[in-house]
Amino acid sequence: MVVIVLLLMLIIAFLGCLVRKDLRHSLMFAFPIIIIVGMYVWLFTLLPVQWGLKRMPFVEQVQIRGVSANDYTDITCSHPIWDGVIEFVTDKKLDDCLLVLVGSNISNFSWNDCIGDDNFAILTSYDVDFVKETNDKFLYKALFITQHPNDDIICDSIYCKVFMIRMFAPIYETNEFVIPYNKLFQMKNRVYNQVEPTAEHCSSPNH
Repeated sequence: MVVIVLLLMLIIAFLGCLVRKDLRHSLMFAFPIIIIVGMYVWLFTLLPVQWGLKRMPFVEQVQIRGVSANDYTDITCSHPIWDGVIEFVTDKKLDDCLLVLVGSNISNFSWNDCIGDDNFAILTSYDVDFVKETNDKFLYKALFITQHPNDDIICDSIYCKVFMIRMFAPIYETNEFVIPYNKLFQMKNRVYNQVEPTAEHCSSPNH
């Protein structure tokens, strides 16, 4: 609020100088206006990402596996029982904020899609934890819960993204990675190696 008031005062002073044709003083007010607006755009909008000035981490899946005893000891629990673990690596460390992994049968989805429909996500994880750094990659694991399989969905793949959420900031998202739908619900504590990078788009018969 203070920053907004300060910005308004600077703009009023800047316009006053322009009206009086006082170029020297108008430049003095223009510089802090540019700095404040630039900081706002950089910190509180997605424009730097859209313009290619800020690069998001690239995610690659490593494996899907069952939950082990170690998973319960080295992560803070937000859900009592998980259905499995997705391990993935990134080329840069994820921001220190709330990390949410979401998987859906629809590709190219956004966070607004997730919060607008409780049944949108096939799998969800609020327990995304950094494991270690290896070979200039950062290994994470996500303990997830699943919705019950929907027989009405004709789906070969689940499209997953990691969302980075913090207060007073835009919600950033990573690239999509794909996991097989059937293997997810037939896992039963078996480990599946890295899956194919591409898969057919899933859809519902109603579409």
